[in-house]
Amino acid sequence: SASNAMAAQMSVGAPGSPSYVPGTLSHNQLAPSAPDMAIKSPVKAEAEQPVAMEDALSYLTQVKFQFRNQPQVFNQLLEIMKKFKTQSIDTPGVIQRVQELFKGHPDFIIGFNKFLPRGSKIEVPDT
Repeated sequence: SASNAMAAQMSVGAPGSPSYVPGTLSHNQLAPSAPDMAIKSPVKAEAEQPVAMEDALSYLTQVKFQFRNQPQVFNQLLEIMKKFKTQSIDTPGVIQRVQELFKGHPDFIIGFNKFLPRGSKIEVPDT
């Protein structure tokens, strides 16, 4: 009867269960599927993922504030980053320059790690 068919559709179960009706949704199927989620928030391999813009801006803002009375420090950092991006200087060269630029400011030296390629790490030199 029609009322039995409607009752069957209202008590929908999981696929394969006796009460499953194709084309209807169970409460388990209301969440987005994995492919839908991948489209909304793609996950990139760690090696390919660039520095998040927010992280980069935060770091640069902190440097600019800390050295607000020494604008040449901020400008030198930007120049180092530009040369590194265009490959005018290599990773060891960047590490050396950042260590020299931020001597006495270990947080900024360590903070620069987020800009280095995977597998590279900048250390605070012993003084």
